[in-house]
Amino acid sequence: MMPDMSVAPHNDLDGSAGAIRVAPLGVGAALPDTVVTSAQIEERLGLEAGWLQKRTHIAERRILGPGEKITDLALLASQRALEDAGVAATDVDMVIAACLQSDDIAPSMAAVVAAGLGTNHAGGFDISSGCSGFVAAVATATGLIEARRAHTVVVVAAEAMSRLTDKSDRATAGLLGDGAGAIVLRGTTTPADEAHPGRVGRSILGSDGANGGTVRVATDHPSIYDEGEFGPGKAGQVQMNGFDTYKTAVARFESTVRDTAEANGMALDDVDLIVLHQANGRILEAVRKRLEVPEERLASSVQSHGNTSAASVALALADARAAGRVVPGTRLLLAGFGSGLAWAGITMTWEGTAA
Repeated sequence: MMPDMSVAPHNDLDGSAGAIRVAPLGVGAALPDTVVTSAQIEERLGLEAGWLQKRTHIAERRILGPGEKITDLALLASQRALEDAGVAATDVDMVIAACLQSDDIAPSMAAVVAAGLGTNHAGGFDISSGCSGFVAAVATATGLIEARRAHTVVVVAAEAMSRLTDKSDRATAGLLGDGAGAIVLRGTTTPADEAHPGRVGRSILGSDGANGGTVRVATDHPSIYDEGEFGPGKAGQVQMNGFDTYKTAVARFESTVRDTAEANGMALDDVDLIVLHQANGRILEAVRKRLEVPEERLASSVQSHGNTSAASVALALADARAAGRVVPGTRLLLAGFGSGLAWAGITMTWEGTAA
């Protein structure tokens, strides 16, 4: 049964007695077994050895094998997040999934994961916001908890980008990979203290749909982007306007990070670790230099995962935790930007046990 949290306004984020404090408790990741190296893609496309890694910093990525399901990865990542959090599946009352495409159009990935976890009929729905999807889903889950409409939420992001890859396109064939990551969030009225420092802060959300054709997965139906500068898309395949994507992404990542910190009354020096969507290594490095933060304060897993769209922030966070970089009290800033064009940023202080 959900505890009584009806004693204070839900939007009081200062951790005072009676306020709803949303604590991040655990994170988990899951990857397919099949590894595809950049050298293999270079050979297939007739590219010079080292061409892809030099331009993207991606050495390899994981892809689903024949007959494998992305929902299985989503479930495994969620199970690992619950284990990391020390939370029983029966305590979960909501699952939110971020994905571009699940194994089925319906039912939702969230419903499949909720059933697989054994949550006893937890609510659930999917969010489709591309590369910003995980951060947007965390913001949505936080709002539901603060509004007392949920208590313990699993947010999972899982993408099968290999299913959407044009393997002949040099601009995207070497970028994309598959994977899943999840986080457990729980509301409490217990004020934050040294032993329980966790909280999720305020979020920044935005979009520029007029330019959404810059990063696009088209269907075979008519689209607003079919005419004009973007032109007809290739149904079911990721397309990027490379140079514009790079310039726009670097600028938008920088502004989202700075705006998110400002919304939470923080300076960038107050943030222990920045976790960005792993678009590609060149973008991450350019953003880091603009923000003037040292390498050790920017999480990166793009070298081994590639660009996994909505899953990439969750995977980078899980990698950082596994490496001992996310422990109780670690101050995090998460930000995503990509198809939509949509962006999202949020801060959190970690509460879960020491890694």
